[in-house]
Amino acid sequence: MRNPFRTQTADAPPSTALVTDLIAALGARNVLWRPEDLIGYEYDATIERVRPDAVVFPETTDQVAAAVVLANAFGVPIVPRGSGTGLAGGTVPVRGGVVIALTRMNRIVEIDPRDRVAVVQPGVINLALQDACAKHGLLYAPDPSSQRICTIGGNIATNSGGPHTLAHGSTVNHVLGIEVVLPDGRVTFLGSRVPDAPGIDLRGLFVGSEGTLGIVTQVVVRLQRAPEAVRTMRSEEHTSELQSRFGI
Repeated sequence: MRNPFRTQTADAPPSTALVTDLIAALGARNVLWRPEDLIGYEYDATIERVRPDAVVFPETTDQVAAAVVLANAFGVPIVPRGSGTGLAGGTVPVRGGVVIALTRMNRIVEIDPRDRVAVVQPGVINLALQDACAKHGLLYAPDPSSQRICTIGGNIATNSGGPHTLAHGSTVNHVLGIEVVLPDGRVTFLGSRVPDAPGIDLRGLFVGSEGTLGIVTQVVVRLQRAPEAVRTMRSEEHTSELQSRFGI
């Protein structure tokens, strides 16, 4: 079975039939194909630049699956994309093809304070989830430096971390379950709503795969209690005084 995730060549521009079918499946407002509209999607936070053949903005899981099926039918590669803040070049369409931008799938579906879980779509901004959880006295621990703009889906793709990683672990330690569209367009769910679900940990395998195994369309994340207080301390003592006091 052919895997369209950055494994196929796409030397020629997309056919009129492909663009027509994408528009039919997702709607005209959700498809970009003119060269001037594609410029903003040819790079991420790296210096590499390659222009895609088309960009689609699905709003549902079914639309993601439809785009994947069409890409398979036309033999073009697929590149999932969040906010494009990655530093690994994972969203650069190095072989052309169709970029699937997930920024319009940006709903926080559920926050369950009792079970300390949240269900979100992949386009939710990391800081937006943090702010929503704070209202319940809860915290989503992964806090990458780009959290004001990066998406949860992108965090999962790269297994992002942040300062809290030292104490609480990276993204993989806080994702309980993920709904994904597989390379052939099928939809499945990996993991559970509870920690340490029995069976092979395909969820853990998927986190950090940078879109090569499928596309995340919904996520169940683990939350924790926010600290009651945060205090920052500064020492004015000189290094020599610290060395003499602590024997270092």
